[in-house]
Amino acid sequence: MKRTNLKWPALAVLVLLVVVAVWLLYFRHPARKAPAVPPGTPVSAVAAKLADVPVYIDSLGTVTPTRTVTVITQVNGILDSVDFKEGQRVHRGQVIARIDSRALEAQLVQAQGTLTHDKAALANAQLDLQRYRQLIKVGSITQQTLDTQTATVNEDQGTVVSDTGNVKNLQVQVSYCTITSPVDGVVGLRLVDPGNYITTTSTTGVAVITQLQPATVVYAVPEDYLGQIHRAMSRGAVAVLAYDRDKKTLLSHGTLLAVDNQVDTATGTVKVKAEFPQSGDTLFPNQFVNARMQADTLRQIPVIPTAAIQHGTNGDFVFVVGAGNKVALRNVKAGPVSGDNTAILDGGVKAGEQVVTDGADKLDNGSAVRVVAATPAGASGASGASASATAGASGAAADAQAAGASTAGASGAAASSAASAASASSTSSAASPASN
Repeated sequence: MKRTNLKWPALAVLVLLVVVAVWLLYFRHPARKAPAVPPGTPVSAVAAKLADVPVYIDSLGTVTPTRTVTVITQVNGILDSVDFKEGQRVHRGQVIARIDSRALEAQLVQAQGTLTHDKAALANAQLDLQRYRQLIKVGSITQQTLDTQTATVNEDQGTVVSDTGNVKNLQVQVSYCTITSPVDGVVGLRLVDPGNYITTTSTTGVAVITQLQPATVVYAVPEDYLGQIHRAMSRGAVAVLAYDRDKKTLLSHGTLLAVDNQVDTATGTVKVKAEFPQSGDTLFPNQFVNARMQADTLRQIPVIPTAAIQHGTNGDFVFVVGAGNKVALRNVKAGPVSGDNTAILDGGVKAGEQVVTDGADKLDNGSAVRVVAATPAGASGASGASASATAGASGAAADAQAAGASTAGASGAAASSAASAASASSTSSAASPASN
């Protein structure tokens, strides 16, 4: 009986310890609540800013060489040698081919001999004429003899002139046997091989030389832009940019050279030519390029990311974040595009106002929003990813906190179960001696 009385104080102490443990778990360290997420749809927004926006007229153009020369022989003969490599850069006056000139050189020597002979005959006739003029004074010869000698001198002078022309002609013919480049440029593929007999009637030629510097680009623009182009030309040189077919790589800078004098009635366009003096090897003859002609510049106009502009049945619109984090739908008139930004022409957006760049598909006029990422202009794509990542991180944090609370609850329940089991065990142990 005495042993049983000692068991009850021990059981009371154990129960007290369990109560203290439960109090420490639930009242001293309550489960942390997840922070409240602000209401509204998460979006990314960018503030509109003022900037100078160039106005371009885009068109597809063709690179045209300054000059294209087909080198054709001016004398008949055997092509002796070709003194160029295909694709080689040649200079004006550089020898590119030679024709066998031996026959023409022989004719030249013969003509020079005839000229020397006729010059001697002319000199003798001039001396006889001087003697006859002295003899006529003393009556030794008749006037007819003097007149005949005068005519002979004139005839010999004509013969000498004719011989001189023949010599010069043969000299030119011999010089034609050495074919030189008429321009600075690039020679194309060889059109005839050495050893062939070439004639002046052939239209194929020996080679084709293309002058690449400065390069020109010809493109057509709608006739509606003629006013803008003429106003731009009146202000000075008009800048033209040449891009590749994908409009990604800038090939060269140039200026507007000329505008055609008439409009093509079939297409309603006018041809324009631009010159690129420092194009190097980036512009090749007959290459297709995208020409961008700067017709004007809009000064200090509001610009927003192109991703912020939405398209609807009533035209283009944007969502502007206003007071109370509510968006307002505004119709806008989009202007020229510069990079990732677009100019707003009608004043629908003011500088400093925030426009939604990501998440607009879930909004309507007056919708409540929560700006989770404010990105600089031109980085709207990155802002969308940032917004999604931020929202995902917030959800993950909330889930983790909720999981922590559940873990704490489970720990408290486990402690309570352990206490109950201990109590039951103690009661059972205390009851056993009593039964004994």
